Amino acid sequence: MNTPIVGYKAKALEPRNLAFFFLIAFGWSWLWWALFIFGILKMPAGIGTSEVDLGSAGPLILIIMLTPFGPTIGAFVMTAMTEGRTGVKTLWRRFWNRSLSIKWLLVILMFFPAFQLIANFVSRTLDNQAYPFLAYPNQPWMFIPPFIANTLINAGMSEEFGWRGYALPRFQARWNALTSSIVLGAIWAAWHIPLWFVPGDSHNHVFFWGWAGRIILLSTLMTWIFNNTNGSILAAVLFHGMANSVDDLFLYGGSEWCYNGVRLLVVILIVVVFGSKNLIRHGNSPFVHGGRRLTESLQESNTG
Repeated sequence: MNTPIVGYKAKALEPRNLAFFFLIAFGWSWLWWALFIFGILKMPAGIGTSEVDLGSAGPLILIIMLTPFGPTIGAFVMTAMTEGRTGVKTLWRRFWNRSLSIKWLLVILMFFPAFQLIANFVSRTLDNQAYPFLAYPNQPWMFIPPFIANTLINAGMSEEFGWRGYALPRFQARWNALTSSIVLGAIWAAWHIPLWFVPGDSHNHVFFWGWAGRIILLSTLMTWIFNNTNGSILAAVLFHGMANSVDDLFLYGGSEWCYNGVRLLVVILIVVVFGSKNLIRHGNSPFVHGGRRLTESLQESNTG
C-alpha cells in the first residue's frame, strides 16, 4: 500500500506496514545489543563518555555505531518495499531539503540549552545550592564533538528517519498529535530496554520508569518540532542531537524528579498554547521553501 506523506501526516495508519517497520527497528538493534548482553561481545570501558579508549575498542566501535540504526533501516526498507525508488527519494528529501526556516532552526538549537538553564535555576532555588552551569568552563567548544556524534550517529540519523520520518506521520493519520506522541514515546522507550542489561552501559544507573516518562515528554517535544517544520526529518535529527548532547554544554545538578517536573510543565505549556490536535498554532506551518510550502515542492517532485 502506497501512503504518501503530506507534510507531517500520512493518509493512512497502515497497521501491517507499521508492524513490519517496528519488527525491523527492534530486531536489528536488539540483535546487536543481545551480543553484548550475553557476553559474546564486550562493551568498551568508558563508551559514551570522553574517557573511552578508542584504540582498544577497535572494530567494536563500528558495531556500536551501527546498532541504533534499526529505526532508520526499517524506515528505508519499508518505504522501498511499499513506495519504491520514488518513495525512498522523497523520504531522503524530507531530510536534505535545506528549507528549514531560521526561526525554527533557532528554536531547535536553543531550546534545550535554555531548558537546562531554567531547570538548573529551579534546582538552585529549591535546594539552595550553587550548582555549576558549564560542563567545560574553560573549553566550551568541547560541546561540539558530542553534538556532532549525537546528531549523525547516536541519536539523530540512526533513529529519526524511523520514529518521526516513518512512524509518526502514520500515527497522526489516526490520532491527534498528543496521543501519537505518547504512543510513539512508549514504543521508543521500550526499544531502549536491552540497554539496561548491557554490562557497562550508562543506562544501568538510571531508573527506567522515570527515564521512560522523560522519553515520552521528549517525544511530545519532538512532535511539536516535527509538525511545525512540516515534517522535516532534518529538524528532528538536529533536535534529537541537541537533547542528547546538551549535558556536555550546560550541567544540571538537581534531582531527576525536579528535572522531569520542569520538563512536564514546559510540555503542558506547549500543549496549551499550540493545541493537542496538531501542536501547531493556528494550523499554519512556517516551513517554507522559496515562498512555497514543502508539500507543494514534494508534490511537484513526485509528478516531475
